[in-house]
Amino acid sequence: MTEFKLIFFAYWQFYLRHKGLFLLFILGFSLGTALISAIYGLNLEASKRYTNSSALLAVPVTHFIKPNLGTERLPETVRKQLSRQTNIHFEVVLEGRVQLENNKWLSIKGVNLLHWASQSAPSSQAGLNAQNLSRKALFDTVFLDPKMIARLGSNRLNINGVSYHISPFEGLGYQALMDISLADRLLNANGEVSYLEVFDLDETATTNLNQALQGSARLERADSQAFDTLSGPFFFNLQALALLGYIVGAFLSFNAVKLAFSARTTLHKQLYLMGCQPSRLKQAMFIELGLLGLVCAYLGALFGVSLANVLVADVTQVLRSFYQLDRALTVQLSWSMVALGFVLNIAVLSGLFLSHRLTRLFAKKGVTWLILSGLCSGAVLLALFAKSKLVALFLCAVILLIFFCITPGVITRVFSTRWPVQSPLILWLKADSQGQLKSLLSAVLATLMAMGAAIGMLVMVKSFSHTLDGHLESRLSADLYVRPAEVSTQMHSQLAQMPQVERVGVYWQARSELIDESKQLPLKLVSFGRDASFHQHVTLLGGHKVTAQHISPHQASMPRCLVNEPGWRLYGIETGRIVEVRQGRQVFECLVTGIFYDYGEQEATLLTATSVIEHSGFKYQAFGFSLSLINDDDINTVTEYLVEQMSIERTQVSVNKVFKQYAKQLFENTFSVTHALNIFIMLIALFGVWVSFLTLGRRQLQPMAVLQTLGVTRSQLLRVKLLQTLIILTVTIALAIPLGILLGWVLLTYVMPLAFGWSMAMILDWKSIFAFSLVVLSLAMFVGALPMLRLLKRNIADSVAKL
Repeated sequence: MTEFKLIFFAYWQFYLRHKGLFLLFILGFSLGTALISAIYGLNLEASKRYTNSSALLAVPVTHFIKPNLGTERLPETVRKQLSRQTNIHFEVVLEGRVQLENNKWLSIKGVNLLHWASQSAPSSQAGLNAQNLSRKALFDTVFLDPKMIARLGSNRLNINGVSYHISPFEGLGYQALMDISLADRLLNANGEVSYLEVFDLDETATTNLNQALQGSARLERADSQAFDTLSGPFFFNLQALALLGYIVGAFLSFNAVKLAFSARTTLHKQLYLMGCQPSRLKQAMFIELGLLGLVCAYLGALFGVSLANVLVADVTQVLRSFYQLDRALTVQLSWSMVALGFVLNIAVLSGLFLSHRLTRLFAKKGVTWLILSGLCSGAVLLALFAKSKLVALFLCAVILLIFFCITPGVITRVFSTRWPVQSPLILWLKADSQGQLKSLLSAVLATLMAMGAAIGMLVMVKSFSHTLDGHLESRLSADLYVRPAEVSTQMHSQLAQMPQVERVGVYWQARSELIDESKQLPLKLVSFGRDASFHQHVTLLGGHKVTAQHISPHQASMPRCLVNEPGWRLYGIETGRIVEVRQGRQVFECLVTGIFYDYGEQEATLLTATSVIEHSGFKYQAFGFSLSLINDDDINTVTEYLVEQMSIERTQVSVNKVFKQYAKQLFENTFSVTHALNIFIMLIALFGVWVSFLTLGRRQLQPMAVLQTLGVTRSQLLRVKLLQTLIILTVTIALAIPLGILLGWVLLTYVMPLAFGWSMAMILDWKSIFAFSLVVLSLAMFVGALPMLRLLKRNIADSVAKL
């Protein structure tokens, strides 16, 4: 024990003398762990969103009772029937949207707030709100997240001419919480509810409950909601990007560990001479690294929670728009985040000790080429047989390793080739660079990885944006889109009779299920009109147009329909297959005749004629009309007629251009989190460049002092060192460009179709790639030059005295 005290005291004194080195180690692992913790925390909160009920009581929700497909609310009879069964515990929830006096819409959720007074809430805030408000005030109070209150700019909410008091409540997100009696009045629900949350339901009770419902409602497990299936690829991609950021941060700490071990060589010899056994020194070192790994994991988790809560607004908007998120997310510190970071830190630190043996192995002739050829062969095999997103991600890792192998050799070859110059300073630069490359290798590889990932995402986003522009240009081809409060056949006829209107399309959607080998696949049944002529804005795979061979009315012997690309790629709905579609007790069959592009949609969707939906007896929702005009100049005239003569609100009429901008903005929001992570990773890599050049400069104090005593001026030395930095960074970025293009190709060719069900061509925006590379090169040159400027300001005599 005495040995350990001595060793740890010596280590502590070492860190006190080298605070920058200690900070570098902590910062590298903490920043990397923060990225992992942020995405893990978002995913964890999404998976635990039903731990509390909608009334914010600490009661886990196990099942939902939802309306039958095609209907929006549960009838009051279902609730009364279940309330008679004492063995079933449930909570009623009513959701909807109300229009405020400023014409904005607010999502509301009504629950039984009397439970706040009768049961314990998960936080003291709910109980405090119940105590501070009388029963009457509780029923007429609207609870909002403080961020939503700040947007409204008022402590009163005016709805339908009535003013309601607003009370702040942390963690509610985008929805307003209120008593169900108030929600019922605002939504005119007449006792109907959106769904029931059921608690503590086992398998036997589930069977009995299904029998009691008798088809009047659907019973669903809480862990089998559509969000859990649809959001998987989204979180998978974010986790992969966060892991990449962790590796970049690990390179930073890896450099710090190497510097610490190098600086402590003399200290270890002194401890050994004082009687400390080598085994004790190793054990102390393992304990030290374990404690540092735990501290970094905890600090990273704290920072990750803050980062996740900064990103949660954008993430929630994306998850609500595309993945049917039904709860607000608030990330809180969890010990599982710390445990995950600790395991990763220990794994990387363990790899540090193996790296010494690997370095000796790579130093042998032919070993590097053997490993490189094996990686190339593996990449080819993975590219040929990648059938899952995990294999595609592994292909990205292999491509990274290939560039890791070739980058040191390429940079070494640049400095070892014969240059057409005879300047002594340039010759010194070449020799010095070959000797210092090992010290800069970790920063070079971190920059390579961060740049490659950023360019890969740039290629993917640009390709998606270009494809989306073409998709929206084709899909949103009508001149006006009308979404009235109530869609009727009379309104359809009235619009069709207008002399300025060439065609009136519709948008019908029927929620249904696909019966596939006794499994039930959620499905959307969609139609834009009565025949194929109303579906010309839909594009089939290969760029083909929809014809009468693809969509037929119900009079045909077998109705024909189209499946969207995700339905084909993700759920295996093949062309030529007769599918059975069910909604409640209604069932119909149709022949799948083709596949159409459907970017932004991940659910399986069938496209058919409106007459097929009507004849099947399915309940559907008619969202509105699309108007194609004979003359584009009539847009304003038709809009005024809709507003003044048909009493349609101006906010319910959208011009083509405005509708496209809204749709594109919605898709671009999906990449806001990705851009934020990329910027964070790039900052970590630039910090690594700064640290590496700082430590390298300190090692070169003596060589630079010798050059200065030989007559080399500070300005000449600065220009030479800047040239050295420029060459190394330029070669690194030049290699990062093909790396990023390859990663972008993998993302578009494998990850996008396998994870999201979308296929698209790769678009290379060279202007953006070179502009981004130039910005990164400029920043890297700046942070690389700062340590050199500081070192060159030292007095020459002080440097010579250390020779």
